Amino acid sequence: MILGIGSDLSDIRRVQGSLDRFGDRFTNRCFTEIERIRSDRKPDRASSYAKRFAAKEACAKALGTGIRRGVFWRDMGVVNMRSGQPTMALTGGAAARLAEMVPAG
Repeated sequence: MILGIGSDLSDIRRVQGSLDRFGDRFTNRCFTEIERIRSDRKPDRASSYAKRFAAKEACAKALGTGIRRGVFWRDMGVVNMRSGQPTMALTGGAAARLAEMVPAG
């Protein structure tokens, strides 16, 4: 069952600019600890952060809220399975919104 659809693209140069300008303030505000650990160990960390940012934007669109109504950046985390396949882990307001969308029973 499809509950919502979202897609997004991120410009790596723009994410690099945010990393250069805001550093930890940007990463701590928008990304979970797991995402920061994984992205910071990559040789092209801006690319890794850009992919995760795009996934979060797409998730927010699929939830139908964007980044408002109690949904925050860190409520949506990209978690990779052992195979490398990305999945979304939702907490806080994002998890609550998903629960509202799922039909009962």
